Amino acid sequence: MAAEEAVADDSPAPAAAAVAAEEAVAVAVAARPAPSVELGSSEVSLADGVMDRLGIAPGQAVALRTPDHQAWARVRPHPGADARLVRLGRMLWPQLGVRPGQSVALAAAGDLPPASSVRITPPYTLTFNLQQRLLERLRDDGTPLYPGNRVLAEIHPGGAGMLVRIDLADPNPARMADDTEVELHRADVSVSERVITLADVGGADAIVRRLRELVELPLLRPAFYRRLGVRPPKGVLLHGPPGTGKTLICKALGHELGVTAYRMSATELVGSVQGETEANLRLLFSRALAHAPALVMLDEFDVISTHRERLASQSDVRAASQLLTLMDGLEEVDGLILMATTNRIQAIDPAFRRPGRFEEEIFVGPPGEAARAEILAIHTREMPLSAAAGAAIDDVAGQTGGFVGADLMHLARSAGLEAADRLARGREGFELADSLADADISVETEDFESALRTVRPSVLRDVVTRTERITWDRIAGLDDLKARLAELGRRAVIGAAGPVDGGDDAGAAGAQGVLVYGPPGSGKSALVHALAAELGVNFVAIEGSKVYNQWLGESEEAVRTLFRRAAEARPSLVMLDHLDALAPVRATDSSERTDERVVSALLAALDDVMATGEVFVVGVSNRPELIDPAVLRSGRLGVHLEVPDPDGRRRAALVSMLAADGGLGLDPDLAAELAEATRGWSAADLVMMVGEAVARAGLENRSLSFDDLASALPALARLPARP
Repeated sequence: MAAEEAVADDSPAPAAAAVAAEEAVAVAVAARPAPSVELGSSEVSLADGVMDRLGIAPGQAVALRTPDHQAWARVRPHPGADARLVRLGRMLWPQLGVRPGQSVALAAAGDLPPASSVRITPPYTLTFNLQQRLLERLRDDGTPLYPGNRVLAEIHPGGAGMLVRIDLADPNPARMADDTEVELHRADVSVSERVITLADVGGADAIVRRLRELVELPLLRPAFYRRLGVRPPKGVLLHGPPGTGKTLICKALGHELGVTAYRMSATELVGSVQGETEANLRLLFSRALAHAPALVMLDEFDVISTHRERLASQSDVRAASQLLTLMDGLEEVDGLILMATTNRIQAIDPAFRRPGRFEEEIFVGPPGEAARAEILAIHTREMPLSAAAGAAIDDVAGQTGGFVGADLMHLARSAGLEAADRLARGREGFELADSLADADISVETEDFESALRTVRPSVLRDVVTRTERITWDRIAGLDDLKARLAELGRRAVIGAAGPVDGGDDAGAAGAQGVLVYGPPGSGKSALVHALAAELGVNFVAIEGSKVYNQWLGESEEAVRTLFRRAAEARPSLVMLDHLDALAPVRATDSSERTDERVVSALLAALDDVMATGEVFVVGVSNRPELIDPAVLRSGRLGVHLEVPDPDGRRRAALVSMLAADGGLGLDPDLAAELAEATRGWSAADLVMMVGEAVARAGLENRSLSFDDLASALPALARLPARP
C-alpha cells in the first residue's frame, strides 16, 4: 500500500473539470482490493468519510471518471479504510484504463433507474436455464448496465460465471428489473477475450512490488530516477521452474502499465537465412524506441542468448552478440525496458547477466502455502464451489507443497472434472454434455481430494518417484523408531529450533539427514515411505543403481538434477535407496573412477539441500560398512538408526494386521503361536507367508483361515533363519 501511495504522489490529478461543478466530486487513488474485504468484480470499496462527502449509501452507484474513460459501479463500504484510496473490482481496471496509483474522479450516481430495454452479448449460446440465471444475477446484484461494459456475471453460487458484454441500455446507465426487455445478441468470440491484470497473479506480491520499482517508475516516471542522480534499469530477467507464472506476470504488467508492449517468444526472432535473426532484433528495438515508452518482453530468452562458448553455430554467436550490442545502446535512451523469462538460466551467456544489461534477476519459485491458497482462490473464483469446498481451500493449499501455479490450475480443473464425472454417473442414459446442460452442479471437497490423488507437482514428473502410499499405522511396532524419525523429519522440513532430544546428536542441525540401516526385508523402505505420508511432503526416491550412466558426466548430472528438483518441490523427502551402491567407499589410489565423481557430486548436493532447508534426506542400506564415511558424517547423514528384524511382539502384530487385510480376525494367542513359529523371519518373509495363505484360499474360493496360515509355514520352511 505504501508503494501505491508513493506512486500516487507523482501522479497528476485527473481532469476534474470534466465533472459538473455543482456535483459532489472526490478524487481518489486507484488501488487493488484489500485482502480481507470481499469485493465484487464490478464493485468499488470506499471509506465511510468519502461516502458521506459524496452523499451515497452502500449499494448505490458511483460514477468513475478518468480523462479518457468512464464507468459506473456499485459501492461497498470499507470501514477504517484510507480515505485517499478507491479500491476497484477486477473488471473495472480495463474498463477505466487505469493503473494502481493513478487518480480517479468519483461522483455520486445514486440509485440507478430500472432499464426498459437492454441488449447483451454472451460468450456462447445460452440454454434457457443459463439465461434465466444470468438475468437473475444481474438483477440481484444491481450491476450497473451501460454500453461497452463487460460484466463477470456469477451465475452459480461460489463464483462460477461468464463474461458478457452490454451493448445497449435504455436509459444509460441503468439496472436490471423484472420487466426489463432483454435482447440476447448472437454469441461473439471476442467477448471472452480476457485482459490479464496483476489481480490475476496470486502469491507474488513481493515480486510485483519489485517489478513496479524496476519497470513502472523508469517507463512512466523517469524523473524519479533523475532526482536520485542514477540511471534507471534497462533489463529485468525472471527465472525459475516452469509453470511458476513468469510469462503471466509479464503479460499482466504489460496490460496494467498501458505502454506500448512487444511480447513474443525468442524463437519468433530466429531467422532461417544468414543475418535474418540479427535484422529481426534490430527491427524490434527500433520499433520499440519509436513508440517509447515501450516494454519489450522476450519469452524463453535462453533460446537467443545461449552461452557462446558452448555453441556449435556461428549464427547463434552473432545473434547473441547483436543482442548484447543493442542492450548496451539502451544506456543512451529513456523509455525502453527489456524483460525476459527463462527456466534455464544456467544456459544464458554470462555477458547478459551483469549490471547495465540485466540489472535484476528475479527468481520466481514454487509458491509457499499462503501463496498457494491465494492462487487456488483465483483459479476457483469462477467455479461453483460448495461452502465446504470453499472453506477447504486452505487445507488443499497445505497438501500441495511443491506445486507451482500451473499445477494448481490443473488441480482446480481436475476437481471440476471430478464433479462433472460424479454428476454424470448419477444420470444414466445421458451423454456427459447433455447431462450437465441443465444441472445444478457444485464442486465438493471430495472432488479436490480425488484430484489430489492424481495430480503431481510438475517439477517431479521426470525424476524417479514412487507412487505407493503406506500410512504410519501400517508399520507394526517400532514405536520409538517412528517417533524419532518423525521428530527429525518435522525439524528438517519445518525448521523447528532447538535440539531434537538429549541423544548424541542433540546439537545436530535442523536439516540433519538420517541413515536407516538393517538386514534385508526388515521394512526400511516401507518405513521411509510411511514417514513421507506422515509428514505430508513430496517424495523423491533415488536408487543407486539407476543413477549410473555409461556416458561421461551423465551420472553426476543425474544426481544434481534429482536433488535440484527435490529442492524445487520442497517441502520434500529424498530417499537414497541402496545407498551403498550410490556412494561406495572411495579408493585412495585412483581419481578416475566414475563412482568417485558421483560420490563427490552427492556430497555437494547434500550440502546444498541441507543449507536451503525443507528437504529431509534419508539414506537406506543393508550394508552400511560399504558407504563412504564422508556421506555419513555429522551435517549430512549424521543420525544412524537401525531397523532390526522383528521380534516376537512385532511379528505377532504384523501377522495380525496382514491377516485382517485378508479378512481374518486372528486371536492373540494364535498370533503369538505363529510369531513363535517364525522366529528369525524378516518382515518380508511374513508378508510372503500371509500372501501365500491368501492365494491358497482364493484358489479354493473361500475366506482366509488360520489353517491356511499354518499350512504356509512348511511351504516356506526353506527360508533360512537368521540369528
